Amino acid sequence: MEDLRRHHAQMLAALDELEQLTQAPDCDEKVVTAVRYRLTRASSARRREVVALCERLLAAGASDPALKALRDATNASRGTSSSHIGTWTLRQVVADWPGYVRASNAMRAALRREVEREVAVLTPHFVEAM
Repeated sequence: MEDLRRHHAQMLAALDELEQLTQAPDCDEKVVTAVRYRLTRASSARRREVVALCERLLAAGASDPALKALRDATNASRGTSSSHIGTWTLRQVVADWPGYVRASNAMRAALRREVEREVAVLTPHFVEAM
């Protein structure tokens, strides 16, 4: 669970930074690229960790249906993120900064909800084990 907490912290920091960047009137290509890269890496690691934790808990006999739902939603969210990244290439971000800002707002909100759900579903299983 400590790895997941670290991934969440990295992700939330990148989301905060991206939020600040999208308040600017123009795209700072270099900084946006770096933040998106860090966010993608943290989010990918987080997804792998969430699926692994869910699988481990389910294999150990946990009967919480929220674990299966979280695992499945986490796997499905990979496609949503990939689609966002594919649609919003750096070239497209620069060409349509206002459109990217709107899309980024929606994606950041979705990612924050995912983190909240992961914490809500997984934390009770690890608090009990302590």
